Amino acid sequence: MITFAPLWDTLQGRDETIYDLEYRYGLNPAEISRLKHDHNFTLRSVDRYCKLLDCELSEVIALVKEQV
Repeated sequence: MITFAPLWDTLQGRDETIYDLEYRYGLNPAEISRLKHDHNFTLRSVDRYCKLLDCELSEVIALVKEQV
């Protein structure tokens, strides 16, 4: 499963908030909600987040192996 948990750690490490995602980086509230709930995104969107935040892919998403 892909998770956006690293994104929240990245924001916290930079003293940024969800408010910053919306007003500084221009993400709409629905998109932020989808990120919070680990919904599907295109690689283009993930690339956009990396560019907006000037960070590496591993600072935005992670792969969590599911137990079988």
